This record gives sequence, C-alpha cells and structure tokens, in this order.
Amino acid sequence: MAPNQQDITRPQHAAVTRREEQTQQYFVPPVDTSETPDGLTLRYDMPGVRKENADITVDKGTLIVTGKVDPEESGTPVYRETRIGDYRREFTLPNDVDAGHISAEMNAGVLTVRINKPEEAKPKRIQIRSS
Repeated sequence: MAPNQQDITRPQHAAVTRREEQTQQYFVPPVDTSETPDGLTLRYDMPGVRKENADITVDKGTLIVTGKVDPEESGTPVYRETRIGDYRREFTLPNDVDAGHISAEMNAGVLTVRINKPEEAKPKRIQIRSS
C-alpha cells in the first residue's frame, strides 16, 4: 500500500476534544466605549468583516462579539505587511444595563453596539417644592 493511502477496512478513531481545548487564534479588535445617561455605546474596529459575518451574544452577563473575515481571492501573496484573521472580544456587562435591549449596526468595518439602561438605572431629577 502506498504511504499516503489509508486502510479503509480499519475503523478510524476520531479524537474527542473538549471545547476548552479547541484553540483558535483571534485578533482583539480595538474598541471605543462611551456612556450616556441612556446607555453604553461600543465601537469595534473590525476591517474586512461584513455585517453577515459579525455575531453578538450575551451569555451570563458577558457580551461576546465575533467577526469573521472572508479569505482574499486575489491570488497568491508574494509579500504581506498586514495580517488577516477573525476577531473576538468579550466584556463583562455592568449591572445597570439592560442586556435585553441591545442594537447594532455595521458601517465601513466599524461595528457600533448600543446597550440601553433600564429606566430605574437612569439618573432622575428630583423636583424641589417650596413649603
């Protein structure tokens, strides 16, 4: 039998790998964060990521943003100074935001995520009456 051929009569054993052991390398996108009385705004710089390839999830108080970059199709690189890869960034959400009211939009490689604060967490102005 040739060295590159597999014996199909012998059962193949698949390696079982725990999820924690699977390692994929990600770029950590730079993020600008701002807070207003109404909520938080996070702007992720993820060049090369299309809206369809971005994913936002909230799990146990953690905001997880991932973005997948499509592979280039313009030939074989001869020399490269830039790196291309997928993105991932996680943030622990503060208690005073409403994880159920998150909106996002993608424009020119910048993902803007807005997280609203619930009414009870917003500052309130108290009227002072005269007696």
